[in-house]
Amino acid sequence: MIPDAWRSVVRRLEGSVTLDVAGFATQFTLPLEHLEEVYLPLLTVLDAEATNGRVLAGLAGVPGSGKSSVARLLQYVADEVWSPGRLVVVGMDGWHYPNAILEQRWTTAPGGERIPLRKRKGGPESFDVSALASALQLLRQAATVVRVPVYDRRLHEPVPDGLQITPAARIVLIEGNYLLSPSPPWDAVSGCLRPRLFLDVDLPAARERVIARHMRGGSSAEEAVARFEGNDRLNTEAVLATRSRADWLVSLTPSARLRSR
Repeated sequence: MIPDAWRSVVRRLEGSVTLDVAGFATQFTLPLEHLEEVYLPLLTVLDAEATNGRVLAGLAGVPGSGKSSVARLLQYVADEVWSPGRLVVVGMDGWHYPNAILEQRWTTAPGGERIPLRKRKGGPESFDVSALASALQLLRQAATVVRVPVYDRRLHEPVPDGLQITPAARIVLIEGNYLLSPSPPWDAVSGCLRPRLFLDVDLPAARERVIARHMRGGSSAEEAVARFEGNDRLNTEAVLATRSRADWLVSLTPSARLRSR
């Protein structure tokens, strides 16, 4: 049940807003349907969980699904409905290994050849999962200020201590690809997160967004498609395999809705 006081905020939130997402000023259109069918119901779910202490929630989805955007918009709505700082968003991408380390490490491609781990950047192996799990344990305690890394898409690198989270944050929303994975070492991450959310998306649209992101980063159209097929497609398949572990399914298109599993 959405409180009436929250609904009174909806009308002034509807429309266009510019927010910072991963270092870029991004303009969004926030329709009334999205507010009433997704964002306010999500806040209701998270608020109910927060009665027992700090909530560590997880929002997963395939590459290009819009996780960072949805999380940032949810934070924007929460700041207006409650007060700034009650809900904080943390991106899993901050725990990417630096590019220098990815260049030094090797992995095996699906065809069996050995390749630098940099070519699988964004894949499950390219993250410092133990450091992420340790950070979640600190965040769960909600006793001290916790500093976490952030990923800067302009630099294509993680930035240490880029975000600090104070004990005043009652809801910490982690967003990223593999947050629902039951496979070691990711199980140490997924085990910390409740509720678990999964963002459904049209897969061809997600593919086009990832390719466009690669082109903004300097790749040609041909290079961007090759990068998707050689890396992001594999990551998409890995993430889709974890969808069944979600407590809630979130979708914005073709219609906005929040469904309990």
